[in-house]
Amino acid sequence: MKRYLMIFLAAFMAFHCMGASLPSQVDSHDIASLHAWGPYSKRYAGISHIPDMSKGIRFDFSVMPGYYRNRQLVPHVLFESSYYPWEINPEVNRITYRYELEWKDKVYTDVTYYVLDDNRTLVGIHCVNNTGMPQNLVLNQMAYIDYPETYPQVTATGASRLQWYNAIDYTENEPVRKSPQYRLVYDGWRRNEERSASSLDGSILGRGFGRNKGDRLSYQVKILPGQESGAIGIRFKVKKEENAVLQLKGLAEQSVTLKGTGEFSFVSVLYQNKKAGEYKLELISGSTVEIGLDGFFIGSADDISNVNVVRTPIPFTPAMEVGKNKKDFILKYKDCENYYGVAWNHQHSEVREILNGELESFFRRKVHDHVSSRLVGDRKWHYTNAFLRPVVLEPDSEQTIYMLVCTGDKEQVQQELQSFHSTPDKLIAQVKSTEGAKFKDKVLPGGEKYLLGNSLLQASLLSNIVYPVYTQKEYIRHFTPGKNWNSLYTWDSGFIALGLIDVDPAKAFECIKAYTTPVGSESAFIHHGTPLPIQIYAYADLWNNSLSRETLEFLYPRLKQFFNFMVGNDPYSTTRMKGSGLLRTWDYFYNSGGWDDYPPQHARGGNKLVTPVVTSAYYLRAAKILRLAAKELGLKKDMKEYEQVIGRLSNALQTYSWDEESGYFGYVLHDSLENAKEILRYKDRSNFNKGLDGVTPLTAGICSPDQVNRLVGHLFSPDELWTKVGISTVDQSAPYYKVDGYWNGAVWFPHQWVMWKTLLDLGKGEEAYRVAHTALDNWEKECAASYFTFEHFIISSGRGAGWHQFSGLSSPILNWFAAYYKSGKVSTGFEVWITKSEFNSTCSGYKADISFDDSTKAHERCMIVCMDAKHTYEAFFNGKPVKFRPGHAGMLEITLPATNKTGELIIQALN
Repeated sequence: MKRYLMIFLAAFMAFHCMGASLPSQVDSHDIASLHAWGPYSKRYAGISHIPDMSKGIRFDFSVMPGYYRNRQLVPHVLFESSYYPWEINPEVNRITYRYELEWKDKVYTDVTYYVLDDNRTLVGIHCVNNTGMPQNLVLNQMAYIDYPETYPQVTATGASRLQWYNAIDYTENEPVRKSPQYRLVYDGWRRNEERSASSLDGSILGRGFGRNKGDRLSYQVKILPGQESGAIGIRFKVKKEENAVLQLKGLAEQSVTLKGTGEFSFVSVLYQNKKAGEYKLELISGSTVEIGLDGFFIGSADDISNVNVVRTPIPFTPAMEVGKNKKDFILKYKDCENYYGVAWNHQHSEVREILNGELESFFRRKVHDHVSSRLVGDRKWHYTNAFLRPVVLEPDSEQTIYMLVCTGDKEQVQQELQSFHSTPDKLIAQVKSTEGAKFKDKVLPGGEKYLLGNSLLQASLLSNIVYPVYTQKEYIRHFTPGKNWNSLYTWDSGFIALGLIDVDPAKAFECIKAYTTPVGSESAFIHHGTPLPIQIYAYADLWNNSLSRETLEFLYPRLKQFFNFMVGNDPYSTTRMKGSGLLRTWDYFYNSGGWDDYPPQHARGGNKLVTPVVTSAYYLRAAKILRLAAKELGLKKDMKEYEQVIGRLSNALQTYSWDEESGYFGYVLHDSLENAKEILRYKDRSNFNKGLDGVTPLTAGICSPDQVNRLVGHLFSPDELWTKVGISTVDQSAPYYKVDGYWNGAVWFPHQWVMWKTLLDLGKGEEAYRVAHTALDNWEKECAASYFTFEHFIISSGRGAGWHQFSGLSSPILNWFAAYYKSGKVSTGFEVWITKSEFNSTCSGYKADISFDDSTKAHERCMIVCMDAKHTYEAFFNGKPVKFRPGHAGMLEITLPATNKTGELIIQALN
């Protein structure tokens, strides 16, 4: 796995070094190692193909099993519908979903999509009857196209000789009043960007532009030879019965009045220059009326006067050709240059069309209409349906049906369909030959009992990918916490990256990179949701697992920019309290730690003069991580900058936030000058922060021995934070604890992962083991019972709950499993920095060069090393024996000596 990452990164950095010829690949936020085919649908589970990344259009193909003339499954990705991501390999070219027709595994269908190459996917539909009765199944296959949520439904005619400039393609956007989002635009959009289907490109510049007189936009405009004199045709929208004033400077010097109709209109402004070339055009608000700018045309006045914008509805109905034997069809969609073909090897079948916006209700209502070739509903979408029926299964029997989905030009698609019909065994043999060793071959014997839960979570993680997601003027493929969240998500994606480190580190790198921006970008990073520094934590783990200096160097300046904004070092950031120096992020998101209903956060209302603990504590740890990276890279000046942040935040938390009475750190109230006043208390005067937020300074490594003992005591007290399913979000003894909250009254994994790393740093390996294995045991139990990968566990019942095919914040399960049961895996806390890491070929010997976070006082720290299970071991650090706790066969929990000096760790077999 490490070797694969190094090859990937070498190729990536080679592109990077080529310079300006490939900027989009270097700075893109797409997960580029994914295939054109993948599990990207936002409607129905299956396989998708992306014909052109820039368009945001997606072709979907979904297998929908059922009982013939009876119950029909429609595997909708947005609610529970009896399908389960079952097994997906790290390369995401073998994707299996299980469809439960009769629970549990009595009658089911496993559908596997084998991605053969950029043009072909073979579909294996394995139907199983484990009952004593014959079963009649039906297989409905749906092929359809999908578009972005916001897609232009207008086009400009008569504009072939004109140049078009979208309003969001400015070189400068300087509002008179700069909001906190000036350097951190939500979702990575451009300043003032709005998505609009009535725009020519999908985006307009609005969102308050023009409300302040003097709001200014600048553009670089290229005047072509022959166009030295011409016109600027501005497409705009102003609220009905309002008039706005726009002043033009540079290319043209004129003020124009934009008359509001509530719809898009054109205004034309003449310009005259002596020669062709590059010119600056400024658009400056001359009034206080909001303006929506779609963009402007440059060209002759006559051509601009002939421009007409007409509506162009989305062409979702394909041209279709059905094969002579009615066992294949070819589709051609207007907005795709390529063709699509589908073929199958089942004798009894027909091809139907379904004309309705959705299938989950309409198609199930039509299950008894097995005569019509067209099922007509509201006509709001089109689905091409391969109707295979019946598939008869004798008692205790199984059979597999194969299909081919392909794309290319028409001749290529025809050849692929013909080849499938004539020699299907070749493709079937090809996919069977590529099915490599199962994951369990690399697992220590003690971990076999956790394989189902690990496999289901990996499948959820690798199926929770959506396309298109829009950010930074591009459509991307993106890992999402669950298909319910068709969006970016910053802190969830940090944990997704951590999970990917133990699945496919190349994708982990891309997932971290997706949330960073080049230094000097308009947005300091890609922000959606809770802005915690989990990408920085994943960066450190990726380093310790890969030792890729290319990764370290590439991501470092981007993550430093992320960090500087969040600790208030950026002049436009509002995170740092001017008086106390504590951090809060209320201007950017309501949620400080991802815990939606965390009591003090929920109770603060709109009060921005109160600071949580988690932001300061977690960014303090991020400062220590980046200091270690800067040290590795020889950046002494940066190290000093981080040391200043470490000192400032450490002092602020200890001075203002520690509550001796409760033994928790507390939320801090501030006055209007942002000076700390007092700890926020509940109505009975108890600390309002008795919960996970109140123990987060443990992670920062700033606590005294007494504070460590008290905070760890809270974590493991069954009357406070410890429960049968792990660490509660809120102290169970607190008067504001609830049994029916979302986070309050539940156990989630993300902050537990942070606490697990922290316990390793504190030398408390047994406690870390307890946290990890409580999670693994409960996860496995729930997965075995339900096949679901839930968001969280309800304390009162011990059962999983929330989104049923979640990966996001549940990804730490993958890390815990790998840490304790995957041979060749090394796991540490935050304070161990590995510079050399080598296992021998059988994992019976290990050598590592290790340094430590020397911004923290020297103390014992634990790390976990998984060796070959057939041996017993001894361990040495700088030639001296070190303590270690042998757990199950192959797992060593090593306690490193209390030092901050670099040393060599050696583990060798005794037998």
